[in-house]
Amino acid sequence: MTQAREGEIACTRVALTPGTWTTLSRLRKPGQTFDDTIAGLIADHQRLLLIADLDDIDATEKTVSWKRAKKDLTNHGRDHEPYHQG
Repeated sequence: MTQAREGEIACTRVALTPGTWTTLSRLRKPGQTFDDTIAGLIADHQRLLLIADLDDIDATEKTVSWKRAKKDLTNHGRDHEPYHQG
């Protein structure tokens, strides 16, 4: 177990087809657990979703400076008003 601590491991079985098991086994690097491999795949997927969302925003929304966006997001969290660019 390289990333997860002993107490954090769930005793959960996941049914995989033989083809998926083979692919997952090939993706696993030496010394890596299947948990590490799956966690890495999830992180990669989340990163790709974020990139796609940012590309979509870039293509459809007016951009603002990070300083302005951070200020707006901070204020949004405090007053719970809908976020808007204006």
